Amino acid sequence: MFRNTNFGKIGKVLLGVVAICAIMLLIAFSTDSFSSNRCKKIEINIKNADEQFFLNKHDVENLVTRNGSDQLVGKLYEKIDLREIEQRVLRNRQIKSCQVFRGVEGTLNVDIEQHIPIARILMPDGREDVYVDADGSFFPLSDRYSARILLLSGEYFRNLSSLKTKRQEKNLQFINFINEDSFLKAQFTQLDIDTNGDINIVPLVGNHIIEFGEPTNIENRLNRLKIFYNQILPVKGWDSFSSVSVKYDGQIVCK
Repeated sequence: MFRNTNFGKIGKVLLGVVAICAIMLLIAFSTDSFSSNRCKKIEINIKNADEQFFLNKHDVENLVTRNGSDQLVGKLYEKIDLREIEQRVLRNRQIKSCQVFRGVEGTLNVDIEQHIPIARILMPDGREDVYVDADGSFFPLSDRYSARILLLSGEYFRNLSSLKTKRQEKNLQFINFINEDSFLKAQFTQLDIDTNGDINIVPLVGNHIIEFGEPTNIENRLNRLKIFYNQILPVKGWDSFSSVSVKYDGQIVCK
C-alpha cells in the first residue's frame, strides 16, 4: 500500500536548502572578492598629479614599501599596519595627506594629495628655501621639479616655521589675491617683507620698486597700481620712476 507523498513540503525544504547554499556562496564570493587575506597589488592614486610634479607613483611606492625592504605584495593583511604605512608616507613633507585602505580583490589602495605651492620663501636665516601652500604650511623644495611662482624674502621670515598664525592671514590673502589675478601674477615676481610686515614689491618689468605697506585695504591699493601700469607708465615711460608707493590711502606717489 503506497503512502501519499507531500510534494509541497519537500519542495519547500529543497527551496530552503537552495537558499541557504546561495547565501553561503554569496558570502564566500564577497569575502574572496572584497578582502583577500593577502595583498595582491598596490594601487597608487596621486591627486593633482597634473598640477604638480614633485612626486610620481614610483616615489610613493618606495615610501610605502621602505624602498622595497617591506614587501607588501603577498603579505597577509593581518600583518599589515595600514596606519603605520600612512605615517611612513607622510614623512615626506611634500605630501599633504595620505589614506591607505584595502580595496577589492586584495588591492592595497594608497591615495595621496600633494601640497600646492603658492609662493617660494627665500629664507634669510641660512635655512633651505621652502614652498608655502594656501593654508600657510611650509614644505621643502623638490630635486625633480621647480615651481615658477611668486618669491618671498625679507627679515619677516626669520625663524618662522609656517604662516598659519593670525598675524599671517593678511599675507596669505595678499599672495592669493595676486595669484588669482592674471595681470598681477605676471607682473609681480617678488615680495620683500620687513620685520614690521611692510611689503615692497619687485615687478618683472621696469626699474622701480613698489612700496605697498602692510597688507591692508588690499584690493583698493592693487587697483591703484593697475591705474599706474595702465595709465601713467604708458605716458611717462617704463624707466621713468625708481619707486612707486600706494601705501597711503587715495594716493599714488611716484619718484
